[in-house]
Amino acid sequence: MRRNSYYTYIEEKLHVLSRRIESRGKLNFLDLHLHAENFYFHFFNLLYGYELVNMNKILQNAEAIDLIDKKNKIIIQVSSTSTKQKIESALSKKSLEDFSDYSFRFISISKDANDLRTKTYRNPFNLSFTPSSDVFDINSLLRDILSRKALDQTPLYAFI
Repeated sequence: MRRNSYYTYIEEKLHVLSRRIESRGKLNFLDLHLHAENFYFHFFNLLYGYELVNMNKILQNAEAIDLIDKKNKIIIQVSSTSTKQKIESALSKKSLEDFSDYSFRFISISKDANDLRTKTYRNPFNLSFTPSSDVFDINSLLRDILSRKALDQTPLYAFI
């Protein structure tokens, strides 16, 4: 299957952002981590039709919640740390007690998270969380994008 130019451009830019986050993070330059929160809330809104906002706009440095969609009851953590412990730590934050009727998503912004989709997690506040579909990384996003028609990729291309 031949990839269209929209997909190829999106793929390239997501990989560049991911690599830059990882390499700059090793130098303790975390500016792109903050940029990624803003980038991904717009990106997910376009890709999945969410109505996410950056939680920092509502409450600065909210525990375990980087992005929130109050209409669709979704909370998302955006992280360059892709471990089971990171997800369980987020799911166990006391601040999530008020969001028990929300769905939890996790976006790995710099590392492959495929192995995280197969694990079982402690989820003390019983948020809706299905790792196989609620853990995202560059590859899972690209699979979702590739399965769309070029016309449906246009808004993502224009945004990037």
